[in-house]
Amino acid sequence: MKNLSCEQNEPVRCVLRLFGASALGVQQAASAFPPEWCVTAQCRSRGAETLVALQAQSPSGLKKAAQALRQAFSADLYGAGETTLPAAVVEALERHDKLLICADAAAGALLEARLENLPGAEKVFDFGAVSYANPKTGPLIEKRARARLPKDCTDPLRQALARAQAARRVVGADLSAACAERESDCVLVLSCRKGCFLRTVPAGENPALWLLDIIRRTAANKPQAEGTGFLPARRAAKKD
Repeated sequence: MKNLSCEQNEPVRCVLRLFGASALGVQQAASAFPPEWCVTAQCRSRGAETLVALQAQSPSGLKKAAQALRQAFSADLYGAGETTLPAAVVEALERHDKLLICADAAAGALLEARLENLPGAEKVFDFGAVSYANPKTGPLIEKRARARLPKDCTDPLRQALARAQAARRVVGADLSAACAERESDCVLVLSCRKGCFLRTVPAGENPALWLLDIIRRTAANKPQAEGTGFLPARRAAKKD
C-alpha cells in the first residue's frame, strides 16, 4: 500500500552533482532514504561524475535527503542545479583566497579553455600570463626545475613534478599545476605548500576534469578522491 501522505503535495526537485565518488556507493545511499521522507532518487554517472536527481513531496523531505547525501559525500559533492565543476573550482579558489597557476603548457591546455569564460576566474587563475607563458618567468621556471633534477633525467613525471614546485615558488602562487604526458596515460601534478598531489589518468578519460577536482579539493582543504596520491614537501624536494 502506498503512503498516502506522499501524495498530498506537488513534488519538489533538486539535482546534486558529485565528482570522484563511487557510483555504486551513491546509488546505495540514494536508495536508502527512510520512506517517511517521501523521496525518490535517480542517479546517472558518466566517467567520474555522478548526478543525483531528487524528488520529494515536501520541502522538508527534500532537504533531509539532500543533507544526508551532503554528509555522506561531503568531499565529492561540488554543487547543485546547473553548477559546473569549473565554476565550483573558481568559487573554491575565491572563497579560500588561493591563486592558481600552471607550470607548463600541457596543464594550461587542460584548464584555460574550461575557465576562460567564468566570472571571477581572472582573480584566481593567471591563464599563463605570469607563469609558464610569460617570456621572463617561463624560462626561469624551467631553469629552476632543471636545477632540481639530475642532469640525465628524462622521466616526464619527475620533470612535471619539478616544474610544478619551481613555478609555485617563482610566482609566489598557492597552487601550481603541471601535466606529465606519456604514451598511454598522463600524470596530473598539483603543488601546494605541504607537498604535491599526483594522479594517473589513463588515455580516454578526461584529465581536465580530474585536475579541476584535485584543485577544488585542495583549495577547500577536502580529502582527495581515492586513487589520488600525495608526496610530502620534503620528499618532493629531493632530487632522488
